[in-house]
Amino acid sequence: MSQETPSTPPSSQTWNWQRFACLAVAHWAEQRRHYLGYLLVLAILYAVLLLLTLGVSSFKAFDAEVQAAFYFSGLFLTGYVFAGRYFDGIAQRESALLILMRPASVLEKWALCVLVVGVLYPLAYSALFLLMSWPVLQLVVFVRPLISEGVVSLDKYFLFVPWWPHGAEHAVISLRAQMGLWIALWAGQAFVLAGTLYFRKAGMLKALVVGFALFVLTALWIVVTGARTESLFVWWSLDAEVFTPWLHGLNALVWIVVPGLLWGLVYVNLQEKELL
Repeated sequence: MSQETPSTPPSSQTWNWQRFACLAVAHWAEQRRHYLGYLLVLAILYAVLLLLTLGVSSFKAFDAEVQAAFYFSGLFLTGYVFAGRYFDGIAQRESALLILMRPASVLEKWALCVLVVGVLYPLAYSALFLLMSWPVLQLVVFVRPLISEGVVSLDKYFLFVPWWPHGAEHAVISLRAQMGLWIALWAGQAFVLAGTLYFRKAGMLKALVVGFALFVLTALWIVVTGARTESLFVWWSLDAEVFTPWLHGLNALVWIVVPGLLWGLVYVNLQEKELL
């Protein structure tokens, strides 16, 4: 890729590391308050959820399985909302001109979007989750024997750390299954991003509504037709030991081609925005 000087008007597919770094610094300077405020709201909501969970269950419902459920459900819900808010400024004419006319190529803007939405936000979310879950887990381990009668087993009360192999006897979600969940997250984020760029007004809301409608229709179709969906998840299933070529092709289509096309659609929609 050509190495243009930052002052040269970039074309849509050029790449310059210095220009990309300047773009990232400018984006952080403009959005850091919004991002930190978003994480603060998540921390407050998670604290309320923890208080309700511990209160209702008498300090029982915070084992590793519950933590994993909290982690991935929160990651999906907040990850989609975060993705929908990334291009929120494009909905307003003044901020849209500032974003689209910034001296950077479409490829660089798209790459920064992938970095922030698909990598940095999940890392920040994971750090927040672990920082809040660890002291709560210590409290549960301390209090449970005091309020329970008889011997209390604490084997399942350990900190769930994503991508950390806890051992077969303490497996909550296998690393293979976690990979499938992350790809589903990235595909969903790309769908929301593409929708926010495609719709002119209330892009995030419309994208989420369309995505939810597609999910409901797909679920209804599966129930009505009695279709079996196990073949779509054989890459992430520990029980699937025999893989036929057509199963590999089907899973490659679902888990590689479709997410790739969705992220490509984000690039195309962003390029069309700049041409308008």
